[in-house]
Amino acid sequence: MEKVAVFVDGANLYHSIKSYYKGVLDYGVLLETAVNGRKLLRATFYIVEKQETDDSGASGGTSGARSFVYNLNKFGYKVRSKPLAVHESLSAEGERVVSHKGDWDVGIVVDMIRLANHADTYVLVSGDGDYVEAVEYLQSEKGLRVEVVSAGQCTSQALLDICDLHTDLGDIPDLFRRPSKAVNDQHSAIS
Repeated sequence: MEKVAVFVDGANLYHSIKSYYKGVLDYGVLLETAVNGRKLLRATFYIVEKQETDDSGASGGTSGARSFVYNLNKFGYKVRSKPLAVHESLSAEGERVVSHKGDWDVGIVVDMIRLANHADTYVLVSGDGDYVEAVEYLQSEKGLRVEVVSAGQCTSQALLDICDLHTDLGDIPDLFRRPSKAVNDQHSAIS
């Protein structure tokens, strides 16, 4: 039986949903669609957590993130998480400049390469063109089939051209449901 591994770039997925779709994504339906009746080897969901502080200096937003991670685990995802890195510097004019760094691109590629000898097919849930070279390598050097699930309107054309199959989030039946306040609060703790 064909063995499949699923890699979900949570930040890319979050921003795609926020920009193009209404409702809350059903992560169980997403995984079921990605696996498509094949044997699931592993499904990994990569998230970047915002570390917010309130006036007392205590970290906030983590209970929503923990609840979100717990729900992802219930659906069958292994969750890899890291904090959003905040960098502060001064501009030439002496003004404070704050930048944020938080993506899993390199970590996802490393995990894909590590697992390559154990799977037949990879499903990458992301539209990020940064994965193109890794996809080409996995196809040509490791003989893997690489499928992409993403929002078509914000997916890199190069990624669309190289993948073996593309599934648009908007074409997956029952993927989105009406949002509830609790779910929206959980998503705000995750980027």
